[in-house]
Amino acid sequence: MRYVIAPAGGNFTSIQAAVDAAADGDTLIVRPGTYRERVVVHRNRLRIVAEEDAVLTGSGCAKDRYPDGTEKGTFLSATLLVLGDDVTVENLTVRNDAGDGRVVGQAVAVYAAGDRGVWRKCRFIAHQDTLFCGPVQPGVLEEIAPRTLEGVECVPAVNEPAATRGRQYFERCEIRGDVDFIFGSYRCWFEGCTLFMNERGGWYTAANTPKDQPWGFVFRDCALTGACAEGAGKLGRPWRAYARTLFLGCHMDEHVSPRGFEDWDNWDGIREITERCGEWGTTGPRADQSQRHPRQKRLTDAEAAAVTPEAVLDGDWFRASV
Repeated sequence: MRYVIAPAGGNFTSIQAAVDAAADGDTLIVRPGTYRERVVVHRNRLRIVAEEDAVLTGSGCAKDRYPDGTEKGTFLSATLLVLGDDVTVENLTVRNDAGDGRVVGQAVAVYAAGDRGVWRKCRFIAHQDTLFCGPVQPGVLEEIAPRTLEGVECVPAVNEPAATRGRQYFERCEIRGDVDFIFGSYRCWFEGCTLFMNERGGWYTAANTPKDQPWGFVFRDCALTGACAEGAGKLGRPWRAYARTLFLGCHMDEHVSPRGFEDWDNWDGIREITERCGEWGTTGPRADQSQRHPRQKRLTDAEAAAVTPEAVLDGDWFRASV
């Protein structure tokens, strides 16, 4: 089935209402307009195709509170939560406009929790923790019930990731944020994307790769830019000990720190940069790697050539959605 979502004249005026009505494998067309809602995609093989100027926006944040006064935390703040496998999203702008993380805490725009997700020409806009790629937790499933999905991967705590099945592919997307704004434990390939650091500055990435997982985040032919002060955007810091993040053939402008990656303030003595984080073929004002973190990997041409989306994502399933 094919459903049209529009402020007026479609099958639905709400994206969530269309998702609820859809079956696995259906297509949702999102007409131009601003849709202020928080959406849970609890269907498999759903295709969401947005037209120009279609914006999904929410304002959830970590400091939102339950009736008893306790804070809800990062993972209940997402504007868009995708639980389903083989979900494709095209051209959609997803925004969390809760505001500066120094005031509201983390505020997620997109929470990609399924497997084999494909995102093309989307825009993700927020501040702290814009894009999370990782499994759900029991508290999240409780909050969104009855919108759940049989077989969805669930972990008891975000700092206890199992060897995950989750894979996400991003192509020609724009991702805006500041502190740790691309984070999580899944295997993710970013092709030709723009990573924009907000004025605050911070870390482009914070990977939480499981120890036995060979791949984490890979950025190829991406552009790293921003509105922050020169050097105020760091490539990343390890959210957990085995963070795996690679930048291949990326253009880095003067907003990127000459040091590249950073350790995580040595809070616990183990979240430090290792050779699982690295770089190859950088262009632009930060092409010179002489001042980079001494432990980050400088890949050889042969090593970089072996890092392909098929290797990282276990197959070419992402091409089938074109």
